[in-house]
Amino acid sequence: MVTLLVSILAGLVAAFAEWLHARRVHRARFLAFGPTGRARVWTRGVPVMRALGMATACWGLLTLLQFDGAPVKIDPISQPKRRLLIALDVSPSMGLKDAGPDSKTARDTRAREALKSILERLDLTTTRVSIVAFYTSAKPVVVDTWDLNIVANILDDLPLEYAFKEGPTAMYSGVREAAALAAKWPPNSTTLLVISDGDTIPEVEPPKMPAAISRVLVLGVGNPYRGVSIAGRSSKQDAAALKTLAARLKGTYVDVNQRHVPTSLVTGLWPLRAGDSRVPDNKTLAIIATTAGSTVLALAGPLLAFFGSPRLHGKPAVRGATGGSAVHTEVKAPTGGRANIPGSSFGAPQAAQTTAPGGFR
Repeated sequence: MVTLLVSILAGLVAAFAEWLHARRVHRARFLAFGPTGRARVWTRGVPVMRALGMATACWGLLTLLQFDGAPVKIDPISQPKRRLLIALDVSPSMGLKDAGPDSKTARDTRAREALKSILERLDLTTTRVSIVAFYTSAKPVVVDTWDLNIVANILDDLPLEYAFKEGPTAMYSGVREAAALAAKWPPNSTTLLVISDGDTIPEVEPPKMPAAISRVLVLGVGNPYRGVSIAGRSSKQDAAALKTLAARLKGTYVDVNQRHVPTSLVTGLWPLRAGDSRVPDNKTLAIIATTAGSTVLALAGPLLAFFGSPRLHGKPAVRGATGGSAVHTEVKAPTGGRANIPGSSFGAPQAAQTTAPGGFR
């Protein structure tokens, strides 16, 4: 409330200053704008715009001043409202370079990019992240972390494929391990992300999802049309296997080989109140207000200087102090010859006659 009152007061002070400035401009209107004494029509709205710009910028700056720039403190003991459970494929086929827009990026690199783009758009102050890695079997790597540095270290630096025995990829084992991990969590509190190239052994019976998992996203990486040789066989993104998994889990399949997960899916990872994702917060509104108000104040002066006065053809006439006709000055030579103007090449002496208002000389 105090911020709003101070902003209104700043706008009123700016409006009073504009009124005083308008009075002074009115006195010198003929000197400033020529014979008409009028500026361009659009300049009539500048005082109002500058007063509103001052109030808007003041409100934005005062609002931003109230925000603490320090990171929000997270209580590691408190129960999270939301959980993100990631089942990550770490099989050797994920190292093949056929992913990305240029089809030259490794599949695991593309998977990391897709996951990071999701994590950066989530509010980790109320969310915990868990990762389950799978290859020939599945193992939990981290449970209920809020630190993005830990997640980034797991995705970038840990050679997780060496924690498993060699063999064919068992994607469904990763889903089962994730389901077992989420079994003890509250209902409808978890979103499951399965990211893989789909190069897996077939599975007959789909795993059962616990009540905690409310939504499932299956993300596919790798070129789905052209295979790459590995271990004497061809490997590519098996979109059909990934779509089948998504259908069995009543989830959604998204091909992230060239594009990231759409924001509409990210904001819908958990049930939100109607309109929450579309209403900007106070910090966003303050940034917009500060930018808009400062822009108006910064551009008003240059626009008035260059485009505020009407264009005059020829030299402007200067009115006399008594409101009479303009004062004219003429220069004549004494014998009808040319006048000797200082700084010129004419040699005759100079004689000046001045015509004043009323015709007297």
